[in-house]
Amino acid sequence: MSQIGFMMFSLGVSGQGGEAGLGYMASQFHLFTHAFFKALLFLGAGSVIHAVHSNEMADMGGLRKQLPVTHLTFLIACLAIAGIPPFSGFFSKEEILMATSKRSILVFGVALLTSGLTAFYMFRLYFRIFWNHPAGEGHGHGEGGTAMVLPLTILAVATVLSGFIPFGHFVTSDLKPLETHLHPAFSIAPVVIAVLGILLAARFHKNASDRAERFAVSLRGLYTAAKHRFYIDEVYLFITKRILFNGIGKPAAWFDRQVVDGLVNGAGTATLALSHKIRGLQSGKVQQYALIFLVAVILLALAAIYRWT
Repeated sequence: MSQIGFMMFSLGVSGQGGEAGLGYMASQFHLFTHAFFKALLFLGAGSVIHAVHSNEMADMGGLRKQLPVTHLTFLIACLAIAGIPPFSGFFSKEEILMATSKRSILVFGVALLTSGLTAFYMFRLYFRIFWNHPAGEGHGHGEGGTAMVLPLTILAVATVLSGFIPFGHFVTSDLKPLETHLHPAFSIAPVVIAVLGILLAARFHKNASDRAERFAVSLRGLYTAAKHRFYIDEVYLFITKRILFNGIGKPAAWFDRQVVDGLVNGAGTATLALSHKIRGLQSGKVQQYALIFLVAVILLALAAIYRWT
C-alpha cells in the first residue's frame, strides 16, 4: 500500500503538461516498475511457502542456501522497492521525489520517511526469511522446479532493466514526450535513508537475537501505540459503532421502519380495504349496470331541472 501511496501523492502534486506534469508521469512510471518487483515479491513468497509448507515467518530462516534462485530474486525485488540503484524502483521513485520536492516540501519529507520505512520493513522480511535463526534448515524442500524458477528469473531481469526505459517518451500528462534526467546530488538523501533502513533491519534481524525485543521494550508507550496501529481501529469503531450506528443509524432505521414503511404499508392497507368496499360495483351483471346508469341519469336530470328553475 505504501507504493500505491507514492503513486497517489505523486498524482496529487502533478500539474498539466511539460515539467509541471512530472508527477503524473512519475506515478505511472512507478506503477509500471512496481508491477515487476511486486509480482516478483509475491512469487518469491509463494516459492518460500511452497518450500516450508507454512506462511509463518517463525518457520523460516536460513533459507538462502536451500532456495538460491528465490533468495537472489527476492533480494533484487527488495532492493528495487527500497529504491536502491540501479534497480527499477530507484528510477521511478526518484522521479516521484523530484516531483514532490518541486511542489511541497512537506509531502517530500513524508515521501523520504516512507521510503526509509519501506526499506526497513522489506529487509526485515528478507533477513528473517533467508538469514536470521536457522528454523528453516531441514524443513525446506527445495525450489519448485522450472515452473517456479523461470517466472522468478524473468521478473528479476525485468526488475533490473525496466528502470532504464525512457518512460517519459511514452506516457505524459499532455501526451508530449518529456525528457527526464537523473540528478545524482538529489539522489544522495533518498539512497542514504534507504541504506540506513536496510542497515537497521540487518542489525535487528539478520542474526537471531533479542535486540528487536529489547528495543521495543525501551520505546514503551510508542511501541505499544505503534503495535496497536496508534489505536486508529479503536477510534474508527468507536465513531462508527457508538456514534454513527447508535446515534444516527438506529434512529434512522426506526424512522424508516415505523414512519416510511408505515406510510407505505398504510397506503397499501387503505387501498386494499377500499377495494373490498367498492368491488361490489363491478358485479358483471348488465342489468345492475343499467339500473345504476338509469338512476344516475334521473339524478342528473333532477339536478339540472332544479338548477334551471
